[in-house]
Amino acid sequence: MTLSTGDHIPFLEATQDNGRAYVPTPGRWRVLFFFPKTATSHCQLQARQYQARLADFQALNVDVVGINGDPRQEQLAFRGICQLDYPLLDDGQQRISRQFGLLDEPWPGEQVRRPRRETFLIDPSGVVRRHWTQVDAGQDALNVLESVRDLMGGESRQLLV
Repeated sequence: MTLSTGDHIPFLEATQDNGRAYVPTPGRWRVLFFFPKTATSHCQLQARQYQARLADFQALNVDVVGINGDPRQEQLAFRGICQLDYPLLDDGQQRISRQFGLLDEPWPGEQVRRPRRETFLIDPSGVVRRHWTQVDAGQDALNVLESVRDLMGGESRQLLV
């Protein structure tokens, strides 16, 4: 079953592409974007769009995390090609994709199931605040950033009332 808005996410026990354990920064929001394959132009476009807006996300106290099941060496090449400064989580065992309910059937000519391209905005307590299922790789980062700004603005206004 796919996680949706209002659900608590499972504990993410994962290794980053750099080999270190992933530990979320306490008190920060997170964008978790799942992408199916490092060697495709759409996935590279999506990752680069997040990199281009990374400073905007960080200014809003939001961390960006990419999640993919390709082998670590492919993720490292992807990081270099896209010049990424945010974590990529190694989901080679597909544990995270399975926990989030995102595994699709294998692509033609492949045996491996891949995650659907979906994005989640997670609040500091681990609750899904937004979930995008029809993700446009070229617009995802901008759409999520606009949603974060709207959400943060609304929460700031609520605090003033």
